[in-house]
Amino acid sequence: MKIGLLFLLFLILLIQTNAFSQNNLKELDNLLNDAYKLDLFSGVVLVADKENVQFLKTFGYADWENQTKNLTDTKFNIGSIGKLFTQILIAQLIQEGKLNLTDNLKLLYPLYNNEYDEKITIKHLLGFSAGLGDYFMIEEFEMHPDNYRSVDALLSIIKKQPLLYEPGTSREYSNSSYVVLGGIIEKLTGKTYQENLKERILNPLAMNNSGFIYKDTKSTSAAKGFIINPDGTKESTYERMPNVPTPAGGMFSTAEDLLKLDRSLMNDNVLLNDEHKVLLLNRFNTDIKISFAELLAKPDFGMGVAGGSPGWNAVYDQNVGNKYTVIILSNFDFGAEVLIDRINSVLKEEKYPQLKMSAGRFVYEKIKEKGAEDFSANYKEYLSDYPIEDDGMLNRIGYQFLNKGMMDEAIAVFIINTKYFPDIANTYDSLGEAYMLKGEKKLALENYKKSLELNPNNKNAEMKINELKEE
Repeated sequence: MKIGLLFLLFLILLIQTNAFSQNNLKELDNLLNDAYKLDLFSGVVLVADKENVQFLKTFGYADWENQTKNLTDTKFNIGSIGKLFTQILIAQLIQEGKLNLTDNLKLLYPLYNNEYDEKITIKHLLGFSAGLGDYFMIEEFEMHPDNYRSVDALLSIIKKQPLLYEPGTSREYSNSSYVVLGGIIEKLTGKTYQENLKERILNPLAMNNSGFIYKDTKSTSAAKGFIINPDGTKESTYERMPNVPTPAGGMFSTAEDLLKLDRSLMNDNVLLNDEHKVLLLNRFNTDIKISFAELLAKPDFGMGVAGGSPGWNAVYDQNVGNKYTVIILSNFDFGAEVLIDRINSVLKEEKYPQLKMSAGRFVYEKIKEKGAEDFSANYKEYLSDYPIEDDGMLNRIGYQFLNKGMMDEAIAVFIINTKYFPDIANTYDSLGEAYMLKGEKKLALENYKKSLELNPNNKNAEMKINELKEE
């Protein structure tokens, strides 16, 4: 089963520091150099206090294949941080009296032409509780992403997706919800989402290095995303990933441009007045009654947004209570998220866990040294320093082996994943795929059946079972 995209994260951080010493900044530099040497990070890091940029440095290459260095004006895909821009546009329309959080699709943008249009509200869409899924999982989009550059085109396939649950009864991360919000923005303004983005946010803040970049857009200042394979080789995701920016994410920006956005949200009313900045920063929770000044005075208040997809990772971390901002943009998988907690620890002058090689590299080196059979027998000992919190980590490693044609290694990793997570259908689905590619059809069928047993809605497993039975 294909690996999902990485998704948007909100972080409330409790930081207790007010200044940066030279020791802080030197230790930060050492941390980032270590991350670069371990192939954990390529990109740019910016740290600013309330008044000035205190640290701005680039590492690695915008294009590792051609050894083109990352620069401070290199543009990076910021993934789901783009949702913050959509949230700002929605907050602006609320401020202008053109929209309310309780407005529904029937009033604003009839999409389904049934009872769901009346049930789904703006607040549901903003908070991932509308019941919509993820357009990245729609086969039509996956096969021909360049056919869906406009919001209308995307909505034409999104509306065919069945809802995952009754609106307002649950919560599940949804890229499709933010495309619907983009459609509402377009209808209310009579302009495209991109025009709104430029006219309402980018141009007023002089964010001249930010915007939508498509594969066929000629840009000499945009980085390429790279995956680090278990053997240490760097593989560009440029050709094989659907890089289509939408209201849900995927726009490009620079660290200095994102700092302009940060400064406006904290210091002026160019984008939003104080009342609606509070609404935005409190995630559209109207039950929180507080002024903007009171919000900024809270010592524990902070807002962070992260985004990523294969080859990309970005974090914008605003520590309001402690008056500093961290922006990390990376053209490596997880390059930003592996660093953000450690950077905050450096700035707090606290100890933090030392960096180590990625789990994928470790597994590769251990299997190379000991063999797949030995690794399978001793995996608990070998992985004792690598917390396995969910099935995603080993699943990604297994697919990296699979994509390199290393079948036995992939199978060993997928088997271990089923041992860690015996009740997760996806672990058996992935193992079934590996066996199928190796030609071991009986074992493939056995694992696809197990996956379908655990998840009767697994259409992929059902299809593979039928294929294998027919052979």
